Amino acid sequence: MGLLILAGYAGQGDPSRSIVLWVLLVAALGLTYWECRERGYRLKVMLWWMSFVAITHVLGYIILRLFARPSQRA
Repeated sequence: MGLLILAGYAGQGDPSRSIVLWVLLVAALGLTYWECRERGYRLKVMLWWMSFVAITHVLGYIILRLFARPSQRA
């Protein structure tokens, strides 16, 4: 989660866009929790899946920020 915060501060984007991304991350984690609970996974497996989802979403956000930044051409 710290990487997501640092990437948000490093970019000079709109703060409301950052809130939307936080909501999407929480929604993805909530859906992961719900699916793991329905399947009856143990706590250790559930935490593994939730950390996997969080890490992949944060890395995807950082990659998106790198590709979507404006060019530095003059």
